[in-house]
Amino acid sequence: VQIRTKEVFQIPLRSLYSKNISNLFMAGRNISASHVAFTSTRVMATCAVEGQAAGTAAALCLQHGVSPRELASNSRRINELQQLLLKNDQSITGIKNTDPADLARKARVSASDETADAPAKNLLDGETRDIPKGQKHHWAAKPGSTVNLEWNEPQQISKLQLTFDSGFQRELTLTSLDAANRTIIREAQPETVKDYQLFYRESANGDWKHLDSRKGNYYRLVRHQFKPVKAQAIRLQVDTTNGDDLARLFEIRCYA
Repeated sequence: VQIRTKEVFQIPLRSLYSKNISNLFMAGRNISASHVAFTSTRVMATCAVEGQAAGTAAALCLQHGVSPRELASNSRRINELQQLLLKNDQSITGIKNTDPADLARKARVSASDETADAPAKNLLDGETRDIPKGQKHHWAAKPGSTVNLEWNEPQQISKLQLTFDSGFQRELTLTSLDAANRTIIREAQPETVKDYQLFYRESANGDWKHLDSRKGNYYRLVRHQFKPVKAQAIRLQVDTTNGDDLARLFEIRCYA
């Protein structure tokens, strides 16, 4: 019998550590799950994100000197784990980016162009995935468009993180089914931004200065690190996509 839930479901951290071995995390087919949940938790892509969660949790256990069980029972540590996973592009239903170190959360956002259903304000809503047949959380515009983050006072920035669209609405898997293979694109996904440039300005009325750029991108999550700059505004200029008529971006994060 196949059971379908209305929405995706989360796998609790308490399923990923041992009941009787105090310092053991597990990820994959051996997690604690009934035969009902096992049909989905055992598949490769799900096992991969279980591994990411378990590895991140293990690092936090070492950092704070706690056991997996102690970590899972501490709401402050769980929030820390969830925010780290979100920063590294995991998705947790109902949990948004609240990272206090992310300077972008204090900025104002504007764009030279946007579609009616995907405005620039979506970039700061804390969500990095669209809800199937529901709410959108990305900014969309024609290539050549720009989006700006602006602060009341200059900020010291040395790291910038971009989350692009990579066509999650379309299946990408290994299969022998002709029906599935007809829709799979086994190359850079057309929605993903390919070429772009980053600029900054030191004051509200200052000149835009080149900060960084990327050509031939096909990654969803891209991080830039550079010599610290004092910036009152950051600009992303999208030049081309990998084929789609619209460029899409889910999130910009900025760090000192």
